[in-house]
Amino acid sequence: MDEHKDRVFLITGSSSGIGEGIAVHLAKTGARLSLTGRNKVNLEAVKDKCVTEGLSPDKVLLCVGDLTSRDFRKSLVEQTIGHFGRLDVKVNNAGMGRQLPISTETEENFDEIMNVNIKSACFLTQLVIPYLKATKGCIINISSVLSTATLKMPGTCTYSMSKAAMDAFTRGLALELAPHGVRANTVRPGAIRTNFYTRDNIPGVVDEESYSKFLDAIAKENPTGRNTEQEEVAPIVCFLASDKASHINGVEIVVDGGRHILY
Repeated sequence: MDEHKDRVFLITGSSSGIGEGIAVHLAKTGARLSLTGRNKVNLEAVKDKCVTEGLSPDKVLLCVGDLTSRDFRKSLVEQTIGHFGRLDVKVNNAGMGRQLPISTETEENFDEIMNVNIKSACFLTQLVIPYLKATKGCIINISSVLSTATLKMPGTCTYSMSKAAMDAFTRGLALELAPHGVRANTVRPGAIRTNFYTRDNIPGVVDEESYSKFLDAIAKENPTGRNTEQEEVAPIVCFLASDKASHINGVEIVVDGGRHILY
């Protein structure tokens, strides 16, 4: 399937989780990928998976670094354009969400979440807008069902605020860039089994057993009786980046089995 053959995608947070899933899925479509994350070993493993799916190694660029660094953001864009000569799709996926109740939230944790989840996405997007205008490309922001839904767990306040900001960012981009032929849309996944929760300190989640119990409890509350699978997000991103979605702009697609309806 060559749906995105030779289109260039820049995907942040692509060394694991949702970003990894998006990268591997796009590898099957013939896309060229600029992948970035902080973990070099994981990023290289994702590249290997993309190559296994049939993408030649020269079509996968790896850029290891911290998106909260202004210098790295600049370098990332320079490397991407230098390697591929163009950019068609920007996927803002990088995120973190260390869970602290607002009664014990710290300014350091708040700043880190906001810097990773929204500030870096905003200013990296600013850098790539000229290239997206040239290709009539698009921006896809990965938000969360938590941008509007309040779940029965403590500590999501700051994370939810950052994702609500991402939704608002999408709407602003969609309005500002549409006259230039550039679209912007949001995908809002529900709970997915990745290393996100254990890595980012959900209260009570300390190992695989407690993580499974945590996810099982969330699944029982879902109208579908299960949580979202990682593989169910990537096809939505692929569609929104395609010509079939050429007149879809400023929307939020929720991929959570309907759980958001309950809240």
